[in-house]
Amino acid sequence: MSSPKAGKPKSAKPAEKPVKVAAKAASTKRATRTEEGLSNADKAHFVKAVWEGVKNQDAVPAPAEAPKVEILRKIPAPVKTPPSQSNRESDLALELAAVIERKVGGGEYGALTPEAVQALMAALCKLYGAEMEAGNKYPIIADRMAVTGTDAMITCGALLKAVDLQVFELGMWQSWSGI
Repeated sequence: MSSPKAGKPKSAKPAEKPVKVAAKAASTKRATRTEEGLSNADKAHFVKAVWEGVKNQDAVPAPAEAPKVEILRKIPAPVKTPPSQSNRESDLALELAAVIERKVGGGEYGALTPEAVQALMAALCKLYGAEMEAGNKYPIIADRMAVTGTDAMITCGALLKAVDLQVFELGMWQSWSGI
């Protein structure tokens, strides 16, 4: 008796496919690269493709009209405020500001009690808001370098939190009001 496998002839190894031969031929062409990395034939093909693109550029029609640009927000230039009339309250406020600047510059952060800082901040917010609504627009800080960006962000964040507003709401209000 013979085994079932004995009746079947052994198959020959399949022949290599032409695809592999083509891949080997392509890799040998790449082997002739110059020191710059491209073969002379590759350089010629590149120059020809660029030239064809330049020639075809004249055939591309120009756009009918320029693209429309939408201005989302206008950022005003810094405004120099004219000197104003001095009065007793302004002189006192400037004197207090100078004292606070000296104390903070010297590292004395407890120069004012938290209640005093809160009262001053609330009064200044109300005053500045009223001035802006009345049309007396001027920058909140005269010298841009007088306050750091970190100081401004901390204060803005604390003000928004104090009145239960989110940054998104501030952005929406600014875009609607133009301020």
